[in-house]
Amino acid sequence: PGGGRGRNVLDQLPPPANSNKPLTPFGIEDILGRPRGGSPPGPGPAALPARFPERAAGPRGGGCAPASPLCALEELASKTFRGLELGVLQAAEGRDPPGTPGPRPPCKKRRKSRTAFTAQQLRELEARFLRQKYLSPAERDGLAARLALSTAQVITWFQNRRAKLKRDLEELRADVASLRALPPAALRQLAAMPD
Repeated sequence: PGGGRGRNVLDQLPPPANSNKPLTPFGIEDILGRPRGGSPPGPGPAALPARFPERAAGPRGGGCAPASPLCALEELASKTFRGLELGVLQAAEGRDPPGTPGPRPPCKKRRKSRTAFTAQQLRELEARFLRQKYLSPAERDGLAARLALSTAQVITWFQNRRAKLKRDLEELRADVASLRALPPAALRQLAAMPD
């Protein structure tokens, strides 16, 4: 109800002094190509060439004349997307897009390479693990110094070895459970098979 009054006032304004272009209305009806007065929309997109004959000949051949608000909006959007596409392409090539402020953030830290234990270190670690699954801080530091390893390497090795033991025990329990489920005749056949 109040929007019609505002549009009429805008239509009556003279063009700006520094411009030779007439004022163009930017109402929804104008952008969508609907006639004013609240009448139902026309046949839809097929009516665009009749409503906007300037679309046929424009700066990009098939574009719009700059006087149309719809064409101005289209031009602005296309410039924006061209800029975004350029930035995406440059980022994919590893270059900074234009207008990127400051230096790039640092990349993620690279993972430390896998430690290759010597055969002697593995023998001592396994022997200690057979006797003791968990080490006190003093025992861990002494073992690390004796094997020329860092404390973190000894901690990690023991954690991984305990996890491996747990997986092996679960597999063994699953094997025993599946053997128990077999009928006695099948168990005798398995026992009679050569190793």
